[in-house]
Amino acid sequence: MKKKFLVICFMMFFVLSISPAHSEEKKPIRLGVMKFLSRAEGVTEKQAEAIGDIFSRMLTNSKSIIIVERDRIDEIANEHQLTKSGRFEDDTVIQLGKLIGCQYMLLGAVTNLERKTKTTDLWLVNETKQDVTATIDVRVVEVETSKIIHSFSESGSSSQKGSGFNFYGFQTNDNDFSGIEIPAIAEAVSRAGFHIRETLADEYAQVVDVNTKEITINAGENWGIAPGNLFRVYSEGKELFDLEGNSVGKKLNLVAIVKITEVQRDLCTAQVIKNGGRASHIRKGDRIQPITQREADDLVKKKVFSSSSKERTSKSKNDKKKKK
Repeated sequence: MKKKFLVICFMMFFVLSISPAHSEEKKPIRLGVMKFLSRAEGVTEKQAEAIGDIFSRMLTNSKSIIIVERDRIDEIANEHQLTKSGRFEDDTVIQLGKLIGCQYMLLGAVTNLERKTKTTDLWLVNETKQDVTATIDVRVVEVETSKIIHSFSESGSSSQKGSGFNFYGFQTNDNDFSGIEIPAIAEAVSRAGFHIRETLADEYAQVVDVNTKEITINAGENWGIAPGNLFRVYSEGKELFDLEGNSVGKKLNLVAIVKITEVQRDLCTAQVIKNGGRASHIRKGDRIQPITQREADDLVKKKVFSSSSKERTSKSKNDKKKKK
């Protein structure tokens, strides 16, 4: 009887000692997304405010982030008279975050809108192309400490062509570039959304399947990905340390550049467009990050991914030899 009692006591002690470890599940982060401001000529306040809504839609699909509804934020702000003419000061944002129970607040502005127009005369017809680059600044503030834990800028671009008729001084113009800034801003927000999910929620878009010339990624519409988007595929290298021995992260090795061809809700398919058009250098688990056409062109010129690709191929062959 005494032995049974001791066994039961031991089992109870064992269960109690390990139960906290199982109960320590990572709680979702509550994030409040504020209205973005316009500090760039050519971007209306309404367009800037829509950025917050785009962020909310993108991050709502995160498993680790809970987005506080925009209506709820406005309701609390009005109830406590925290805003004047729709503008919030930094200390007011902190106060608002505490009232709605958020750990973090996300805010920012459109800081630059650059337009470049090029017109080409082709005898009776003139062709005009306009390129737009939009830049947004983003800040993530920790409510408890009032500290800015993430601060970064992201850019997006868009282009549009128009044509006109020119005959002995008589001209017609069909170059309506109104709204061209919207896709540029949307691209910048999409890139920023990836950054937020990686740094704040530790969520990454990764390669889950590799074929001859295509790869499948575990992210789709739920990450704001659309057909035609460009991404760089990278692998994690060795961990790097500063002079004091503190880890500063892992080196990222560029493997390839891919273009999205098909998008589903939670998955997307991409085709390798740089790196010889082959997917043989890509591995399951490799991560992806959005990239602009200009960035892709620069990487191709510098051939940054060439050496890493060869190293992986060589390593793969060596691994096969060892198994034999």
